[in-house]
Amino acid sequence: MSGVKRIPAQALEVGMYITEISDAWAADSHLKAQGMVTRADTVSRIQGLGVHYLYIDTDKGSDSPEGVPIEHISRLHERELHKLQQEARLPAPTVDFATAKKQADKIRTKALSMVGDLMHDVKMGNKLDVAGVEDLAHEVVESLTGNHNALASLLRLRQKDQYLLEHSFSVSVLMGMLARSMGYTGDALQPLVTGALLHDIGKIRVADSILHKPGRLEAEEWEEMKRHVNYGMEALAETPGISDTAKLICAQHHERLDGTGYPFQLPADEISVYGRMGAVVDVYDAITADRVYHQGMAPTIALRKMLEWSNDHLDRDLVYQLIRCISIYPPGAMVLLKNGHLAVVQEINAIQQSQPIVQVVYDTNERIAVPSRVVDLSDEIDLTRFGEVVKAVEPGDYGLQVSNYL
Repeated sequence: MSGVKRIPAQALEVGMYITEISDAWAADSHLKAQGMVTRADTVSRIQGLGVHYLYIDTDKGSDSPEGVPIEHISRLHERELHKLQQEARLPAPTVDFATAKKQADKIRTKALSMVGDLMHDVKMGNKLDVAGVEDLAHEVVESLTGNHNALASLLRLRQKDQYLLEHSFSVSVLMGMLARSMGYTGDALQPLVTGALLHDIGKIRVADSILHKPGRLEAEEWEEMKRHVNYGMEALAETPGISDTAKLICAQHHERLDGTGYPFQLPADEISVYGRMGAVVDVYDAITADRVYHQGMAPTIALRKMLEWSNDHLDRDLVYQLIRCISIYPPGAMVLLKNGHLAVVQEINAIQQSQPIVQVVYDTNERIAVPSRVVDLSDEIDLTRFGEVVKAVEPGDYGLQVSNYL
């Protein structure tokens, strides 16, 4: 059994070996807290950051009477995920996947180009093209309405050197999916997607040496990184035609329910539902993406972490809702099937999430690639041959790249 335990940050002491800091804000902090704690000022610094929990390895350092074994935490989250995977919340697609995928590819290409142009405008002090953003948001909404799986599958196409562009696009797609699952439509839905597209627009004013730094940020660098929210708010305030909803998403997507967020340290009752929604989709995309300073988590692992961060940092009801609408095996995820084959999820199954439509690509028994084929695991014949999804896997563990199949 693993010696890893979760402890409250206030129980941290010199002599303990940290394996992970477990807090939602850490996704953007560049904080790589792993190793032996040898100095009292390290303890003070971590506790002073507002961290609630962290993980220690008692096989490598001191134990704590307040430690909870990681296996216990994992079992609790597995039960929650099992319950939520039975509660899908998105309408069934009305457009076939192949048709929707072609349009989704065009939207993604357009979005990355437009976000790049918008950030250039902010950097140069030019006015934002509001009409262009609104048109793009409309296309995102239309694509999600036809078949949300198509755009969702593209969220796994990532390049480290394009993180800022891809993150803005991905958060807009996730926001659209989450909002649709909550009943937002038409004029109420589009401002949410627009706000998500623009939520990190202020980061272009943060120096590249900070934004793309591979190591830990120094205290003054971290303070400058946090100012990207203020920079974004300034840019949107100077742009006529931007909705209040979009402005709230930009202003509040880093606020946390316990008041430890930034830039305003708002208490829970002062964070709007739009800010809470922005926080949930922003964190999910940030921790699943590969970045210069960390490797992204598999979707299922990320969702478990978000359950752990709920109530203190993230709105638990919204985390639940996100899980319901993207599935624990979202489009673009690589999964292991019961017969030992690996497959890439194409379309989620709203009734039984362990039986999605997948593209089979690899045989782990023989450790060889197999001729690609699309199978519907809800179909009795395909289910008998391949079996249900067993778990999500990391493509790199098998020398594979999901991008080759998307």
